[in-house]
Amino acid sequence: MANAASGVAVADECVARFQELRTARAHRFVVFKIDDSLQRVVVDKVGARDAGFDDLTASLPADDCRYAVYDHDFTVGDATAQGAGEAPRSKIFFVSWSPATADVKSKMVYASSNEGFKKELDGVQIDVQATEPSELTLDVLNDHVSAS
Repeated sequence: MANAASGVAVADECVARFQELRTARAHRFVVFKIDDSLQRVVVDKVGARDAGFDDLTASLPADDCRYAVYDHDFTVGDATAQGAGEAPRSKIFFVSWSPATADVKSKMVYASSNEGFKKELDGVQIDVQATEPSELTLDVLNDHVSAS
């Protein structure tokens, strides 16, 4: 179904790859783009489960917008663990990548499609918007998980 704000639809494959990431933990990240006709969101790249955060950031173009989801693993201190244990956790981030060098039309279409696309991805936990690499780092993700 097309997004009411932008007219951009979401390809079924987008939801399928996201569900594989969320429920089966089959992927570390998925990068999405709006196709050249500006008609629908499609899968651009899929990061294998053993991919790292640097692989995600390397998948984002310096001069065009993208959406991405990233399954971020981290640990928290666990008071219930024996001694000073740490408990593993995971959060799924939705990334809106809109670099300053991107075309104005691209930025507008991505911005107007953002909320509608996120609604298709049931299970996203934290939203991050970035316009330059310094706004999308592991420290930024860790700051978000410590605040949530």
